[in-house]
Order: sequence, then structure tokens, then C-alpha cells
Amino acid sequence: MSGKPCVLLVEDEFLIRMALVDTLSDFDMDCTEAGTGAKALAALEGSGRIDVIVVDMVLPDMSGQKVIEAALARRPGTPVVRCSGAAGNEPLLPGVHAFPKPYVASKLAEFLKKLIDAAPGG
Repeated sequence: MSGKPCVLLVEDEFLIRMALVDTLSDFDMDCTEAGTGAKALAALEGSGRIDVIVVDMVLPDMSGQKVIEAALARRPGTPVVRCSGAAGNEPLLPGVHAFPKPYVASKLAEFLKKLIDAAPGG
């Protein structure tokens, strides 16, 4: 893999997003930020590099589940991480991983690194 891996971070809480961007940078990852579902969909439709997608389930304009479904359709094979503070019992779609909130940013970054390394071409 050439260059730094890129994370699409879909998180509406500014302070959480900023803390994660800083931590991901410390782990040698670039980050594309989306504070809304609409911005996430635009990033997914673009041609930019995305190696892993992190989605908060509660967004101001749409459900995180809609973003996940779009990610699976538009970026097949790209790992998706569903972050939620709710104890959801619904099954995860193939290619989707759960990471509970609240989380320690460095633990999420380590988890993302493992997913990227395990992905084809990782």
C-alpha cells in the first residue's frame, strides 16, 4: 500500500471528531471528516482514497445505518466500523464491525489499523 491509509470519519460531534483526527494522525493515518450523513455520502461518491469508514449511528440529517448501506454499495470491500453508545442487538451486515461508544480514541485507532492491514491490499 502506498501512502498513508485514509479513514472516512462520519461523526457529528465536533470535539469527538477533532480528538479522533488527532489520534488517527498520531497513528499515521489521514482522515476525511464528515459531520453529516450528506457529507459522508458525497465523500463516498468521490474518487478520494478511503481504506476504512467509521460511522456514528446518530447523525443530524439521517441515520448512520443509511450511511453504512451507502458505503457498502459504493465502496464494496472497504471495512465499515459502526460506532454507537446504544446496545444494539441487530445483526451486522457483512463487512461491518461494531465498536462501542464511549471509546478510547487510541483503541479505536488500533482497531482500524488491524482492519486496514487485514483488508485485501492492506
